[in-house]
Amino acid sequence: MKLVEGAKYHGYGNDFVIIPWDQVETGQLSDFARRICDRHFGIGADGCIFLTLESPFTLRIFNRDGSESGMSGNGARCASAYLHHQGRAGERIELETQSGRKLFRLLKAGPPLWTFDSDMGHPSFDARSIPFHPPHLDAVKDYPLEVGGEELELTVVNVGNPQCVVFSDTLPGDSRFKHLGFLLERHPAFPERTNVSFAQVVDRHHLKVRIWERGVGPTHSSGTGCTGAAVASIWTGRADSPVQVETATGIQVIDWQPDGSISLTGDAGFIADFKFGWSP
Repeated sequence: MKLVEGAKYHGYGNDFVIIPWDQVETGQLSDFARRICDRHFGIGADGCIFLTLESPFTLRIFNRDGSESGMSGNGARCASAYLHHQGRAGERIELETQSGRKLFRLLKAGPPLWTFDSDMGHPSFDARSIPFHPPHLDAVKDYPLEVGGEELELTVVNVGNPQCVVFSDTLPGDSRFKHLGFLLERHPAFPERTNVSFAQVVDRHHLKVRIWERGVGPTHSSGTGCTGAAVASIWTGRADSPVQVETATGIQVIDWQPDGSISLTGDAGFIADFKFGWSP
């Protein structure tokens, strides 16, 4: 058994363990992520981030089930807070992710809380790149889809990972949220699965959401989930930028103009340093 050292951070309760890149062999990353994210036999987290500690900073993000994610808004912000906390980065941090380079600008320094504005890049509405089937669709805007015996209207966008947004007058209760979230994540229309946000429009600049993450399930928050919901609300004419997106644990702010890059502003908080016993 070897001891792996790392730290745990969260974005509005969406929690991540951060591991310096060289401590786990590449072929073991998925299995390690499943083990350390287990809330009974591991540290417990929604995701595991493997991060280089020298510039250019590169990270890989794995969900609790061991699947890899192209991007996580909260996760990458937690990685930025870790780098600043460790004295390895200043107020402008560039991260190389599986979905491209992301820029984080420090607005408020911790510990225990850091606030960053981040450039999330340009959203994609191309159904093929999400991917979404049937393949004849160019984009998925208020598209009717049968899910669990009922018809839901979906809007789908890629913001580094696929986001399926369901708008309704009220947010679903726990039972309905878990039932539909599970079915939508694994629906045949999403051959690579999807993240799901149920969104309620409060006014032109304010949404409330409940988020089901691909490979995780219910989460307190999600940076890309909030971003996807905000972009979808603007794209479908339901809201105007900037949009405050509220979960039960806090508010993130998304600013996006059509054809422009997305700005996401939110917090990351330090929880603890740790040593984890790991037997490959």
